[in-house]
Amino acid sequence: MEKLGKALELPTTTTPIEEVRRLVTIFRELRSGQTENGQAKVKSPSSTLSTAEAISVMNSGIALATHFGDGQVGAKDIAAGLTGAVIKDPSQDTAIWEEYLELVIRERKEWKDLYQACRELV
Repeated sequence: MEKLGKALELPTTTTPIEEVRRLVTIFRELRSGQTENGQAKVKSPSSTLSTAEAISVMNSGIALATHFGDGQVGAKDIAAGLTGAVIKDPSQDTAIWEEYLELVIRERKEWKDLYQACRELV
């Protein structure tokens, strides 16, 4: 696989551990209905937010970073896939996602980039 990447002149990527952590945290919190620290209740969207969906969001982010970015997965690379995974029923899930963005993600100082990338899409 490495040889194929070199032959195609694809940029090398590292495992986007921090983005994986953020994605897993968001999925876990939305599924459970509360933040990890248990200090805030959040509404759950109509979607199941399965492990397969998390993998799909990350694979999409990797593809975007590889083909349209610098090869390093960042907030902008996963924002579209994340928003699409959460908002399955726009009439219900959009408000839930916006509330989560404002009450949870916005308050996490180290997540400002993800907050801004997702706000641009809602």
